[in-house]
Amino acid sequence: MARRTGNIDEFEFIAIGDYHNQGRLAVEILISGFVFSKEDYVRPWEGQIDNMERFALLWESRNLIAVSTAIQDWLTSSIALELMRQGAMMTVLSSLVAALALPAVLLSATNFIDSKWSIAVDRFDLLRGLSCGSYEGHSLLKIFNYRMSDKAGRLLAEVLLKGYQGNRPVTLIGYSLGARVIFSCLQALSETERNAELVERVVLLGAPIAIKDENWEAARKMVAGRFINAYSTKDWMLGVAFRASLLTNGLAGLQPVDVQGIENVDVTDTIEGHSSYLWSTRKILERLELEVCYPVFKSKEKEE
Repeated sequence: MARRTGNIDEFEFIAIGDYHNQGRLAVEILISGFVFSKEDYVRPWEGQIDNMERFALLWESRNLIAVSTAIQDWLTSSIALELMRQGAMMTVLSSLVAALALPAVLLSATNFIDSKWSIAVDRFDLLRGLSCGSYEGHSLLKIFNYRMSDKAGRLLAEVLLKGYQGNRPVTLIGYSLGARVIFSCLQALSETERNAELVERVVLLGAPIAIKDENWEAARKMVAGRFINAYSTKDWMLGVAFRASLLTNGLAGLQPVDVQGIENVDVTDTIEGHSSYLWSTRKILERLELEVCYPVFKSKEKEE
């Protein structure tokens, strides 16, 4: 596995709750994607009451913490503080979409963010690709996102295919880059002939995933039950960091995904910024009522 996934150095499951080794009929895998310490891989998921055997995925903590810290550095910078003072953050997303260009002060901000993230992505040998022009037109975070989280997602798919969870339905929940890991896992599963045999439910929170550029239909077919995309229109940090995708293809973490079988939930009243997912996931999951029974998803192809 390690040879096939290349640069993924850390990938392990941490048991959460008291329902382990008790013959529970379902498994839940919880994936954080915006963290400042290893505790943040577990903290957002604690306290939730359900009947499943629950695991948090600890993946690439050193690099993911570096990326998250870069965002925090920018949030405490003089540029960000001035934007907050002027109330400009509330208009960032509309400015991006309407003008197709960033105001000078925001351009300085994004350049600052990219320079910080370059330190983190350097460990993934991405700067060599940048120097060769391979990633022209893409922000450094997008490159980091695709290389690291996509490999972790494929590794997760292999874990599920090998049946380490037992012959039990799996629920996958993730926020930020953790949501991208899940989406990549579903994409990898779609390349097999297993269809919706392994994954029962999926919840993506603040997902940095393009809407038009990705095969959402194929991912949806891998999930037997509910497939939820929770988004916040106030997540300006996600919009700035993934500005290229936002302008051309849309972002699932900022807007609904118009695909059959995708359940879109607006959590703007709960999420005021990307870091809010760290402490608001429990509240959102309670609102989603995942324990309520829903019919098995059937695509239009199957209905016909």
